[in-house]
Amino acid sequence: MTAGTEAGAAPATALRTPPSLAAAALPGYAAAYGRSVLDLDQALAAAPAPDSLIDLTHGDTRAFVPPPAAAADFSAGLAQNTEAYTPYRGSSAVRSVLAPRLARLLGRPVDAGRELIITPGTQGGLFAALSALVSPGDVVALPDPEYFMSERILAYLGAAAHRIPLEQDAAGRLSPAPGALPAAARAGARLLVLSHPNNPTGGVYTAAAAAALADLVTSTDMLAVVDQLYCRLVFAGTGYVHLGAQPGMAQRTVTLVGPSKTESMSGYRVGVAVGPPAAVDAMERVVSLTALRTAGYAQQALRHWMADDEDWLARRTAAHQSLRDDLVRRLAAIPGVTVATPAGSSYVFPDASQAPGGGPDDHAVALALKAAGVLVSPGYQFGAAGRGRFRINFSQDAGRLALACDRITAVLSA
Repeated sequence: MTAGTEAGAAPATALRTPPSLAAAALPGYAAAYGRSVLDLDQALAAAPAPDSLIDLTHGDTRAFVPPPAAAADFSAGLAQNTEAYTPYRGSSAVRSVLAPRLARLLGRPVDAGRELIITPGTQGGLFAALSALVSPGDVVALPDPEYFMSERILAYLGAAAHRIPLEQDAAGRLSPAPGALPAAARAGARLLVLSHPNNPTGGVYTAAAAAALADLVTSTDMLAVVDQLYCRLVFAGTGYVHLGAQPGMAQRTVTLVGPSKTESMSGYRVGVAVGPPAAVDAMERVVSLTALRTAGYAQQALRHWMADDEDWLARRTAAHQSLRDDLVRRLAAIPGVTVATPAGSSYVFPDASQAPGGGPDDHAVALALKAAGVLVSPGYQFGAAGRGRFRINFSQDAGRLALACDRITAVLSA
């Protein structure tokens, strides 16, 4: 036994935090909040809560269950037991049935062998894509606000995020702030990363905004990674533009999609990425290093994903639109709260900075809401534009969501 250590204890040198993980904690947020993002998250997680806590940080898969075909296909794959080990980029049979459906969804041809990879969830796809495309020191353009893990992964990889301020109108439509895209080009950004619909706001980019983003990428020789996890959950009256289908973008864009949200299949941990062959080859290498492959039986749950489900999708979208409308109405009625109606996804991102029981410290607001029995995602997780805001996932049982609204109203009106 090494001197100075006890039996079973790890040497002190083994406990050092690697610089990459330290960077992923986003210590720079201490300037605004006094602590790193990781410390803020851990404090919120450790804060006490009543037994009746309602978690609005993710959707309730009991309120919205997966399509029956998912479990049937998973079970069939398990019974056949022929694809526990698939190629690193995924089952060739599953990729072959997915390719034409993805081509229809994305508005661009998809080569099943060269342009398609099945990933360990869309989160795994995001990590693989960024790891395949980003080098230390790179500047990456990232909207503000944006999905909370994107900046953390970029920091882990040694890249610097250049934030693009967004504007959202009352109907949920998004546009970059004036001058924001030229500023990103001047900053030397070589990659654009965004979610569409936007997480956390539920905003959908206007056609003009999508064209401007595509022009930024093509005119400056950039690449793009677009997380379209919610692209099938877009509400009535909203036009949706696939960035990868814009002129010149297919060969520059990795598009991430999957059934975790709209189809409530998060527990299967499967996602899909479509992109240029060189990018998919590099992503395959990342997946092989981190997981070897996406779980073989879970891949089989994709066999009937997006297959002749138009009526099912219409019903699910209508159910979420009804929940959205009731939630936005109730939030807007709270004094001092402003909220844009999301055009897609199951997220809403109210601003409580002027509410009597709110304020600019969204971490403090989240703690107060948790103490009252509602867990939300505080705005700091999504960038500086999240100051004073919080995210709600309204893919919930209607009764529980109404009760959560009662509690939110009581806290913010106090």
